[in-house]
Amino acid sequence: MKIAIVNKSAVDISQLLTACTWSGDKTQAARKLEFEFVQDDRDSRIPVVDIDNGYVVFGADDDGNIVFTGNVYNLKKDRAKSSVHVIAYDQLFVLNKSKTTKKFTDALPEDIAKEMCGEMGIAAGNIVATGEKVSFIANNKTGRQIIMGAYTEAHKKNEKQYQCIMNGDRLDVIEKGTLIEDYVLDSVSNMTDSIYSESIENIVNRVVVTDDTGNTVTYVDDEESIGKYPRIQAVYKEDKEKDTQTEAKDLFKEPEREGNVTVFGNYKLISGYSVVVKDTLFTGQFWIKADVHTFKDGIHETKLTLEFENIMNEEEVEHEKPQAKTSKTNKSGRTRKSDESNTEKK
Repeated sequence: MKIAIVNKSAVDISQLLTACTWSGDKTQAARKLEFEFVQDDRDSRIPVVDIDNGYVVFGADDDGNIVFTGNVYNLKKDRAKSSVHVIAYDQLFVLNKSKTTKKFTDALPEDIAKEMCGEMGIAAGNIVATGEKVSFIANNKTGRQIIMGAYTEAHKKNEKQYQCIMNGDRLDVIEKGTLIEDYVLDSVSNMTDSIYSESIENIVNRVVVTDDTGNTVTYVDDEESIGKYPRIQAVYKEDKEKDTQTEAKDLFKEPEREGNVTVFGNYKLISGYSVVVKDTLFTGQFWIKADVHTFKDGIHETKLTLEFENIMNEEEVEHEKPQAKTSKTNKSGRTRKSDESNTEKK
């Protein structure tokens, strides 16, 4: 990876790099660029690089295409080691730290995303449209929490998965799990290591539905899971304002499966997308949960954590509570409900 530090002008420090990693994780908002370079003002052969927290950092592939745009957030200068250690994050860091309070009524998630970008000084890029109007309250929430809260509400209606990513200095909201085209992770050609694991220790495949007093009302079963694994059950107490079947099924837990692979470096392989894997151990479409790209001695290596299902990192929101019925007082001092008639027999 080529790296440039920008203050008043851009300075390419690629030739000074001693270590560099570029990483992302669906559970962590911002992508991180961490690197170390040689710096020693006692040696006239080594150029002095002006760097400070807040400076802009660009990361580019071998063809000069920008793959990372961010700012320096953590800096360590070590004279004894003649080195500077830098941690930079992309602009999702801002959306993940800056908070606000808002109320949204019948608003589109795509419009909410653009509004949050505008308020927090982030350029809006390709924001996927849902067409689903949502209403909720965001009380002291970060910009990212608000955006993902809106898209979580849309997800509940259309069952599509969403994720925020930065495309340069612009925010994109994508449908999570979009397949990386024209690329296959192949154990024969580009994969150097792979490990796949599965655990059923935390499965739940039956839910006991009870009433307010604890009496069993019914059972909700995951028939396919029960037919294959031991029957493990959880309890759900009925709520008259919620759909029992939906709430009970939300308590089901599938086997926990994960893949970890190491491949020849490829800049396309980042969290939020999916990839086809062709391996003697497992073959199919997998979803990238986390990625770590390491650059050392001219070699680019990528380590991926893969999910077997496309799982959205949901963000729950607060909804406005229904207003309680009001009471009115008549001339006699008696109270009556506002929705009841006030007719009297004569």
